[in-house]
Amino acid sequence: MSEPVSIATDPLGNVYIADAGSQFIHKFDWQGTPLLSFTEDALKHPQWIAVDSDGDIYVSDPVRASVFVIYPGGEKDVHRELHLRTRPGKEGFVSVAAGSDDSIYVLNSGSGKLDTYSPRFRLMQSWEPASGSGNHSGPVVMGPDGNLYIFDEHGSRIMRFTDGGQLVSEIKLAAGGTGGRLSSQFAVSKTSIFAMDADGRVVHVWTIDGKPMLDQDLAPQLGQAFRPAPALAISPRGELLVLDQPEARVLRYRTNF
Repeated sequence: MSEPVSIATDPLGNVYIADAGSQFIHKFDWQGTPLLSFTEDALKHPQWIAVDSDGDIYVSDPVRASVFVIYPGGEKDVHRELHLRTRPGKEGFVSVAAGSDDSIYVLNSGSGKLDTYSPRFRLMQSWEPASGSGNHSGPVVMGPDGNLYIFDEHGSRIMRFTDGGQLVSEIKLAAGGTGGRLSSQFAVSKTSIFAMDADGRVVHVWTIDGKPMLDQDLAPQLGQAFRPAPALAISPRGELLVLDQPEARVLRYRTNF
């Protein structure tokens, strides 16, 4: 991998990584054995990746202003393309999440809104996740509980919404706690929320209802130097996957929550 930027898992435990440098999507089994690498000619700048319960792969491309929906086998030129209403460009950020009913949720920095699409790409709803946060919200993650989790950079918090846009709760660092601000890199399991600190070294863990559980320093594996916060994913086995972008590798941690 040359510039891995996003990581996701499927219900079988396979791991998917979007590589912005090579424009490829890579698929590995849960032990890290390469299974598949593919790209699409139309895919210019893969940025965010998500996988639904059927194994379909969703990849955002802010340069093309699209979300690609690719079938599990990655068959070349067999995909669907959802064209966004605004074009965020290479400096923009587009994340995508998939619901159990095949609804598609797209959070676009170009508009600052979360758009909900039907499986046939019909726009069903559009709303702004955080009033006053400008266009810095994101990414969006679909939790196993069916709620949408969205990072708000302005408030350094993770907000939990119903799929209809009603705010349920929020997660943020306690005053005087370990670290200063959260990064936008987080993942949600059935029982816990994991989020990287803005320093790129410490991972914070809460219960799903917001009770602080753990602050773990990953510097022994990631290194002491300041770095961009690594992307996170949770496997069906309950393991935390950390995408160490500078080293183009994935670190796998057991969790006991």
